Amino acid sequence: MKKITRTPEDNKKAQLENEISRLKKKIEKYEAIELKQNRFGLVWLDVPEAFEDDVENKLPILEEVPKLAINSKDGKPAHLLIEGDNYHALTCLNYTHKGKVDVIYIDPPYNTGSDGFKYKDKRILKEYPDGTLVPKESPLRHSYWLSFMKKRLELAKDILKQTGVIFISIDDNEVAQLRLLCDEIFGTENFIETIIWKKRATPPNDREIGRNHEYILCYGKTQNVNLNLLPRTEEGLARYKNPDNDPNGVWASSDLSANGKGGRLVQSLVFPIKNPLNKKEYWPPKDKCWLYNKEKINKFLSEGRIVFRKSGAPFLKRYLKEVRQGQTAPTIWVDAGFSQDSAQEIKDLFNGENIFENPKPIKLISRLCFLGTQKKDAIILDFFAGSGTTGQAVMELNEEDEGNRRFILITNNDEITNGQKHKIMSDICYPRIKKVIKGYSLKKGLDNSVRYFKTAFVGKNNILKADDADKIELAHNAGGMLAIAENAFDQVEQNDYWQIFENNKQYTAVYFREEFGKFDDFVEKVRKLKKPAVVYIFSWEKEFEFNEFEDDKNIKIKTIPQPILEIYKQIYNLV
Repeated sequence: MKKITRTPEDNKKAQLENEISRLKKKIEKYEAIELKQNRFGLVWLDVPEAFEDDVENKLPILEEVPKLAINSKDGKPAHLLIEGDNYHALTCLNYTHKGKVDVIYIDPPYNTGSDGFKYKDKRILKEYPDGTLVPKESPLRHSYWLSFMKKRLELAKDILKQTGVIFISIDDNEVAQLRLLCDEIFGTENFIETIIWKKRATPPNDREIGRNHEYILCYGKTQNVNLNLLPRTEEGLARYKNPDNDPNGVWASSDLSANGKGGRLVQSLVFPIKNPLNKKEYWPPKDKCWLYNKEKINKFLSEGRIVFRKSGAPFLKRYLKEVRQGQTAPTIWVDAGFSQDSAQEIKDLFNGENIFENPKPIKLISRLCFLGTQKKDAIILDFFAGSGTTGQAVMELNEEDEGNRRFILITNNDEITNGQKHKIMSDICYPRIKKVIKGYSLKKGLDNSVRYFKTAFVGKNNILKADDADKIELAHNAGGMLAIAENAFDQVEQNDYWQIFENNKQYTAVYFREEFGKFDDFVEKVRKLKKPAVVYIFSWEKEFEFNEFEDDKNIKIKTIPQPILEIYKQIYNLV
């Protein structure tokens, strides 16, 4: 294959084109200011965040930590744990999982003034390198929080499928602001509902009115969301019986009359129903009419579906097999576990130690995951993963209904103090997931595989000014992200020119060098693979003309690193 040389002029031209694109974007932004000032919506001081310094000088990637992998022999796709700032991780997932995630659940900081929410304000980073705590009385309290959330929710939206849904836990401190922010990002037309979760069995008794609830905002990516019905409760199923041995199975009595007040009375539906046994006629109650016309009522009578009570009033047999095999989720959840349950769940896993404050109960997250995943092979993302409740909920839900859902958990490894000092990912989230898989304390082991990644950076320039050396370094280090994108994590070969990964269905082969001296050997290696393969080839451009595999329909060609850079540019509004 012919080597393509790049001159300094090529680099300079590419950088100038990027700068022109950036300036055009900036002009569009200023032109929109007047419109923004005169519209209805949420307005706040957008405070620059320190993570912008990272991406101003480097290119984010994901690197696997192989020694922390948890492997099983079930052959199912692996779950993902990602350690690092969730903004950087979401940036990378916009390449690996753009439009692929079915459900997002997050439990972000509530900005109570005492929940430890820190904001790394870029303007005062030298004074507070690890971020500054945001007290309740801070004049920028809401601005810090909204700036923090907006950037992450915008990235999250792009990761969702068109039929995807996001659930966000919050309390009264920011629920009003969050609702307006989500209206702006997801669209008011895609708001589904606000769920009120009863988190305490009884209200706190140290005040006149004790708050014992939180909220869960629910938005779709589009209006094409298809939520599940919740399983019927034992109490609901107990209503259906079969005292007369009806061959159609169990049934429940259903009222035949409808309220006719307020102009809803339909005269054609007011008529007598004759009891075929005693020939007596029964009219609908006062100010009511029947639900069905005479033809439908006569049909029900002939089928024996209308039964008469001792009082004489008729009712309809509603067979269980006819009704929906689930029930509509209410907006008020009083039976989805309490905070005290989740505290005990953590203690059970960590030898009685209260290692993490305010986790959510497994029952609550499991219900949300079930509600949002009609397909049992759905991908569920939590980028404020904390103690890892979402991961445990997904694994246990799979165990209950033989599902194959996968989770992606993102959390940093910051140190927290709760009696003792612990790091969130390495001391709490990862050990929790590992203990659940191994069957520690709770139940039998759950056969699952997990891959562990960390956010990292490569290159010496930012996305806008990335030169050839940066692109080469990105290509050389993109293997982990490509493995995630193709869900093929088992590396079967690596040398100075290529990597090959596999799963039980396909190979992922990556030729990452800009030099093509070994390319013919790579082609020969790929041709000998015994499963379909996705082949990534280094290219200076986004697209690449390549004829060596034209005759093999089991091989799909993609390029690196330019498509990764294109995604990054879109994220940072550079194109």
